[in-house]
Amino acid sequence: MTIETESTHSRSPLMPTIPELQEYPSYWSTALITSVFIACLSSIQYGYHMSELNAPEHLIKQNLLLSDSQIGLITSIFSIGGLISSSFASEISVSYGLRVGFITTSIFYIFGSFIEAAAYSYTTMLAGRFFSGVGGGFAIVFVPLYANEVSPVATRGLLGSMTQVSVNIGILATQLLALRWSDEQNWRLLLWVGVLNGLLALVLSAFMLEESPKWLSMTAHDKVAALAGLCRLRDCDTRTCEREIESWEKERVHSEDRTSETGSKQRISLATYLTQSSYRNSRLIATLTMIGQQFAGINSVIFYGVRILKDSFPKWSVTLNCLISVLNVVITSVASTFLDKAGRKPMLLLSLSLMTFSLLGLSFGILHGESTATLLSIFTYVGSFAIGCGPIPFLIVSEVSQPEVKDIAQSWATDCNWVSVFIIGSLFPVLNRWIGGYTYLIFAVVCILFGGFTLNFIPETKGKDNYYEVWSGAQRSD
Repeated sequence: MTIETESTHSRSPLMPTIPELQEYPSYWSTALITSVFIACLSSIQYGYHMSELNAPEHLIKQNLLLSDSQIGLITSIFSIGGLISSSFASEISVSYGLRVGFITTSIFYIFGSFIEAAAYSYTTMLAGRFFSGVGGGFAIVFVPLYANEVSPVATRGLLGSMTQVSVNIGILATQLLALRWSDEQNWRLLLWVGVLNGLLALVLSAFMLEESPKWLSMTAHDKVAALAGLCRLRDCDTRTCEREIESWEKERVHSEDRTSETGSKQRISLATYLTQSSYRNSRLIATLTMIGQQFAGINSVIFYGVRILKDSFPKWSVTLNCLISVLNVVITSVASTFLDKAGRKPMLLLSLSLMTFSLLGLSFGILHGESTATLLSIFTYVGSFAIGCGPIPFLIVSEVSQPEVKDIAQSWATDCNWVSVFIIGSLFPVLNRWIGGYTYLIFAVVCILFGGFTLNFIPETKGKDNYYEVWSGAQRSD
């Protein structure tokens, strides 16, 4: 379908009520900034829950009379909840839109956080963490997908990286609040904050979040609403926005042609995505980038940073962990401004290279009892992760995937991420107990392998408007 357009000085037949705005789009419209911020409240909550047990872990154990294995399961069951919800998140986003997706996310966050904060038993805390994880699973699918769909091409890297920036802000918020509330009287306040953030996200998502114009156009087939929303997000005239919608329509037609080749008019299933050879390249990247990100070892620091630092700096472990989170936020925020200039691939390679050297230093520091080397290596490792390995995997999944499977690819990639988070969260304490500092040499090897995969298999997506431009210069099976 082609959308008919008129002169720049006349109104679109699709949208007669929208006045003409400035001729060229503004990359930073109020609607765009507001909507991305509201979406990122969900990933802030994700980061918050990821690290909320870090500082008060010993207090929770004492008050709920928990064993080490029980606190380990409470920590890791968050990943199980996330794995389950991310597996069917695409069903919600495709069928009902991303606004409904974010509302659903907020409801699970509120429910889970309330149960956690009010818990006085092992099973209750376990249930609360599980439901919070369900919210986290939705968030980590919906936020990058939403950012990709509403962002202009020129700022897609920056806005797409806000997923990781906001996750880091959530982690930092936990650490900052822990400085004040990590004691016998106040530790539950850390958990009640999750309820407040969930309520805020729920209200804003319901009343202020712009629905994805791409979903409105391509799935809901509401061109009028799509054009109205896109004009607000782009802050530009209707003719410019109509051209963008036309490009989506071409994507849709191509996708329908692809699905018709399979003999089915039905929406692509997860089984088809995982088995059909035409999706091999995008599937491989979605899978291995997410696995590589986690097996590079970042959550050994996020989950157990206080425990690691306590051996060398018993009085300052919480404060130092907070400073690490500050560094993570600052560097991720700064690095995100370079993604649309330097490109995804160079930033990811730089990140993995620096992480490798940092992990070697961390291993040396722990094995030889060098506290200074240990501390510096942790700081450089987290900073190196923030440059590229943190934000880029979430960003590129939808960029390298065919339009008809973007939602499914994001869900699958998130599933891979959650499984990896669970494995690392569960195995790290065991490996650390068995081989100590040598654990970080394993993570270093993963970084090297991930770097080789990036160099040889991942295409550059900077400045590319769609899947077909991304792969046009690459050898592909489809």
